[in-house]
Amino acid sequence: MHPKMYEAAKSGHFLSLTTIILENGEELFHQTTLKGNNILHVAAQYRQINFIRDLLQHPSRLSLLQQGNCKGDTPLHVATKVGSREVVQVFTDQAKALLQPNEYKELLRRPNSYKDTSLHYAVRGGCKGVVELLIKEDPQLCDITNAADESPLYLAAHRKCSDVIEPILCASSSPSSHKGPNGLTALHAAVHFELPGWREILDKRPEMIREQDDIGWTPLHFVACFGKGETIRLLLQYDNSVAYVVDKEGQSALHIAAFRGHVNVIDELLRSCPDPCDILNTKWQTALHAAVIGGQANVVKYILKMSILEDLINEQDIDGNTALHLATLHKQYNIIYLLARDKRVDHLATNKAHLTAIQIFQVHEEVCLLEHHIVRFVHSQSHFFTIV
Repeated sequence: MHPKMYEAAKSGHFLSLTTIILENGEELFHQTTLKGNNILHVAAQYRQINFIRDLLQHPSRLSLLQQGNCKGDTPLHVATKVGSREVVQVFTDQAKALLQPNEYKELLRRPNSYKDTSLHYAVRGGCKGVVELLIKEDPQLCDITNAADESPLYLAAHRKCSDVIEPILCASSSPSSHKGPNGLTALHAAVHFELPGWREILDKRPEMIREQDDIGWTPLHFVACFGKGETIRLLLQYDNSVAYVVDKEGQSALHIAAFRGHVNVIDELLRSCPDPCDILNTKWQTALHAAVIGGQANVVKYILKMSILEDLINEQDIDGNTALHLATLHKQYNIIYLLARDKRVDHLATNKAHLTAIQIFQVHEEVCLLEHHIVRFVHSQSHFFTIV
């Protein structure tokens, strides 16, 4: 691009541009920067509203507004990226006046190389004014996902842009309008970050509470994983049946909470649902098994104190292992102590290998002793060779 032309667009001196064009010809309008930006891209980047308005007075120059740079960004993309509502307004007004309705909508929905529309850029920047303007011009922008499978609503939740959730939520309509990558939804992101607008999302789209991501996690699984007891309670008020939804490994929210050691979440789940502890994962493991594998002694202690959970104490998994077996296999010595001193625990229960927990412990001890002697032997040999 001609240096003086670039400077005129950057500084907003339209008269300077006119002089340059008179001296060098209209062909200068076809010049671009190394990034492929034309004169409108540059003016949009530097928010030169009057310059843009004057430039677009001539209908023949409207083609500049439809031109993409090397990444496919149009000047409208650039205007939304820098968060200038005024520039976006100028672009939309001029385009609406000079283009046919179908061409105008095509310009608004034009994707760049990443399939981002101008609305995706506006959401990323948290520019509520620009978001509202674009949605007013074309509500269907809310239903377009980009190359990363991000809808504008998901992007708003993931970016914690609470103030733009409401206008997008009210305008969006298609099933894909709340989708995100890897099967996630806007509700997954909103509850994870505890955004104020997550209840509004659920009010508008109640079906989202049961939607699962690629590994089968619902929003409840996410909240259980991070120990957000209050959010668990509120989600279950909407639909407590979601507590029985399991992921691809058969893990319920209760399994996840037990594995992570979140007693507050377990408490809320048991208060809201009568029998979530009956859920077994694909290995026939209960919440107690999950707590043992996760090394969560606090959860084990909690379960042992709850009379309604007594059935879990000697429950066997698909390999016949009880909680005591698993505690021994995973060398969770503090949990072994808790279980072993409880009179309800069956110390003589055998797994499918016909081993009791005590026998497993003895085998482990013998192996450890053997490993200890091997290490000592190797060490002494290496020391001997060093001396020699």
